[in-house]
Amino acid sequence: IPQEIYREEIDPQLTRELSSLASDNAEQTARHLLAIVHFLGEDPERAHAHGVAASTRAGRVGRVRELAGIAAYNAGKFDVALRELKTAFRITGDPAFWPMMADAQRGLGEPLKALEMGRAPEAKLLDKDGQVELRIVLSGARKDLGEFDAAVTAVDCKELQEENALWAARLRYAYADALAATGKSAEAKKWFTKASSVDIDQETDALERAKQLP
Repeated sequence: IPQEIYREEIDPQLTRELSSLASDNAEQTARHLLAIVHFLGEDPERAHAHGVAASTRAGRVGRVRELAGIAAYNAGKFDVALRELKTAFRITGDPAFWPMMADAQRGLGEPLKALEMGRAPEAKLLDKDGQVELRIVLSGARKDLGEFDAAVTAVDCKELQEENALWAARLRYAYADALAATGKSAEAKKWFTKASSVDIDQETDALERAKQLP
């Protein structure tokens, strides 16, 4: 754990969540969690290693299993991500990471299981952001199966018109990608361009995809 992480303040909420642990274990687990956040973007493998360490130290704490699952997912360790996030869900009952779990099933080559998760009762408990994230995953699962028209339908929703949401660029991109798979190049190009217009952080290659289409 880098020294600068030891200089960071630990969030009081996190301290409360780790209060069931011995104080020295709670302190070290918190530092591993801070390290996950610190390395998540720049070094996914190292973030995942900290996730494993935190989960080993505090496997009964839901927040720990969530962050370990996110780190594993980000590193492409979809089997570990699914295990960690399922455990977190059993502990907390919070379905917020249901879309990520469904996408982990896709990553494991199981699009049918991802679709099953989309029909599960837990999916109905998601807030608006979660519902949109799940739509994107389910569209991808349909595409994995070669069901391109169904992939379009999965993301054809009123939220496509929203521009300020965190998922706006990715939703439009998924819609454009599904349209392209059906051969609707002109429509796909329009929506790749629309995705690019709201992709402030350049999460996608929407602009390049738009340029590639006639």
